[in-house]
Amino acid sequence: MPPLTTATPGHQGAQHDQRVHVDIESPRRDAVADYLLDGSLNTAVDRDFADRLLAEHPQLPRVARSVATWDRSAAETMLDRGLRHVLLLGTGGLPLWAHSSTLTDLHDAGARIVVIEHDPITRGLHDCIDRGAAAGRGHVLCLPADHHRDLAATPAVADLLASGAPLGILATGLLRPAGIRLAAILTLLEGAPSGSLAAITQLTAHGADDLDDADASDPAASPLAARFATAGIPIAIEDRLAADQLLADVADVTTHPLTPATLDQDAPGTVVRTVLVGCRPLRTASTALRPGGEQPRDIHGRGNRR
Repeated sequence: MPPLTTATPGHQGAQHDQRVHVDIESPRRDAVADYLLDGSLNTAVDRDFADRLLAEHPQLPRVARSVATWDRSAAETMLDRGLRHVLLLGTGGLPLWAHSSTLTDLHDAGARIVVIEHDPITRGLHDCIDRGAAAGRGHVLCLPADHHRDLAATPAVADLLASGAPLGILATGLLRPAGIRLAAILTLLEGAPSGSLAAITQLTAHGADDLDDADASDPAASPLAARFATAGIPIAIEDRLAADQLLADVADVTTHPLTPATLDQDAPGTVVRTVLVGCRPLRTASTALRPGGEQPRDIHGRGNRR
């Protein structure tokens, strides 16, 4: 295990963790992702669900591997740009501690890391599998996905935002929980210090607004979203046009060379996008108005209010 560094505080316990119910007789989102990556941290229930999923979406393992590569590439880009404060919004099936992984790269660089897990079993693996190695990597918390609207108020995250140092936000899990919307991630980025970046993996589909309530009988809903929603583990799938507009309106976007992949057999299908985003510089007073005198808009597309 690499030595502790002054930049990576020891694990501070679970005083800010929240109780999250786990139904071990139902598939778990993180375990399904682990199975897609040929991992062994899954059960027969998870494998049965994933096998049915693969019958309809045989490209999923290939896409999952590509996204895992993107996760590490995004972290490397952040480190190359000098970012040493990092917030991970779930490791979601990715290796927690391996000879070659995102977490080891961040630790070896002396990064200050806060990991927000959504599954208490995954949270426990940081301590159990790693035999305490998580204590040398940073602060690991467990919060339910629907609490991310208040994430900036969580003490460990608030400390990162208040540090003044640019923050790297990794929201790169392929099966991100539906409670963590793209707008919430961009709001977090907007509140981060200047020079901060967010790496995002986003599943999109036409007519996919509020697919956390996807119904398999709805022809506009992604079949992939419907599968996960029916299993009680809804995943974040955004309307494709709305997601593109959000990203274009608020951030300078660099698209990772991962080719967008269609995951559904039927058109228009579900498409995965990977992007690296950074907030635009603040406008000066002379350029605060858009052409024609239109007020600038916030990240949700609303005009500024006086």
